[in-house]
Amino acid sequence: MFRKKAKVDAVEGDAAAADDRLSALPDELLHKVMSFLRAWEVARTCVLSRRWRNLWASAPCIDLRVCCKARHRRLPMQLARFANHFLLLREVSAPLDTLRLLSSPTRNETLYYPYTYSPEYDDDGDDYCCTDVEMWFRAAINRGARFIQLSQHPRDEAFSDLRSVPVISCHLKHLHLSGTILHDKTLRQLSSQCPSLEVLELKECFLDGPQISSASLISLTMVECRIMADLSIAAPNLISLHCVCPYHRAPSFENTASLATGTIILNDSFLHDKFEYKYKDLNPDVFECDSDDGNDSNDDNYDSDADSDLSTCEGFYGTKVLGGQNVICSLSNATSLELIADAGEVILNRELEMCPIFSNLKALSLGEWCMAADLHPLVLFMQHAPNLERLFLKLKMDHEEIEENINPEGSSFACKNLATVKIKCHKEDERVHVLAQFFVANGIAMEKISVDHRPTRVTRQTCDLAEVTNRKPYASFDNSSSKAIGKPLAADPSF
Repeated sequence: MFRKKAKVDAVEGDAAAADDRLSALPDELLHKVMSFLRAWEVARTCVLSRRWRNLWASAPCIDLRVCCKARHRRLPMQLARFANHFLLLREVSAPLDTLRLLSSPTRNETLYYPYTYSPEYDDDGDDYCCTDVEMWFRAAINRGARFIQLSQHPRDEAFSDLRSVPVISCHLKHLHLSGTILHDKTLRQLSSQCPSLEVLELKECFLDGPQISSASLISLTMVECRIMADLSIAAPNLISLHCVCPYHRAPSFENTASLATGTIILNDSFLHDKFEYKYKDLNPDVFECDSDDGNDSNDDNYDSDADSDLSTCEGFYGTKVLGGQNVICSLSNATSLELIADAGEVILNRELEMCPIFSNLKALSLGEWCMAADLHPLVLFMQHAPNLERLFLKLKMDHEEIEENINPEGSSFACKNLATVKIKCHKEDERVHVLAQFFVANGIAMEKISVDHRPTRVTRQTCDLAEVTNRKPYASFDNSSSKAIGKPLAADPSF
């Protein structure tokens, strides 16, 4: 009887094991599954089965970000204590590949961690301070992490300061920082003591140093960073550059001969020493920190279209615009460029006077600034990009009446490979017809020109250029041979 029962139990156990196909996967794949979970969720997998009991201790990805998403609401009562134990109890020999965390939330001193009970923060698991963040960051560096992401907490009103954290690592490849102060010491460590650093992403950071110089850097992203001193970028192997709306100063560039793709978005009203930064009101209820989950994320996921309408803020009275030296020349070997600025932009127009030949340039996006001075910036680029294949013009959406006529007569270019010209503008923008006449006069067939008329951010429609021309004539040109004006722009993600 006993043998029969034992046999039945064995059969049932084999059947259960056969059904648990997930546990049968190798550790590498299970660790990949764990990389999509927060650290406290990873720890809870130890109760699933004997197979999972110690698997968490060797997980290469540790995600300590506190989010407002419902699927991450079950947080430890004391997040700092949990995180410290999680790091201490890991297998010593297990590599730590990735660390993701948030800066500490700002709070009243009477509620400050450690060991002061506060239901307000315990419910959200936010019972940690900047010292904890620095300790976790330092632990990741010491464990040889390749990917570190420090994002700003939605309730953090101050910058995180890495001055006391030695950012020295021969393993670090990807570093993503937001809301962080980078003093000269930290910038020098990133430049000379992180020889494997390939991707550096800075969002809303405070930079106070003279240089970022790295022979290993491949991708650099700087979004809305406050540059407090003259900053030069020297990266001979840099392939991708995104510099979006810097404050106080624009960075200068040198030794970027390998650059292939570049996005430069500037607003002169932010680029002077008298500019006062106004903090954005962050709503924790809509805060999403899962947008950067990809290890190879390139935020320019950044929507440059939204910045086509850069406007000058009050309080800018002709103060000298700072920085931006060599920005155009540094892009001379690029195959894809996006240069967005408002009309009258100083830096791009200043640097354009030394415009090099863009022999490799295939795709070019220009903003409102290219329409100034009878299309002089646009003409100059067309004349210096003989192999251009795709041109995108992103004009201002808040339409204003054009007081002076644009007269590009006598301006010629030769772009034999130009296959696509796409113009995004307001529905009532009369300059479309001037642009069409200009391109037709230089041998660009009407079939290659298309217009995206979007009067609002919500309503979008693609209009036929010939239809627009017939509805409201502005400049006369022969469109008898035009039939269709290309494919709808909404289907092109590059526009």
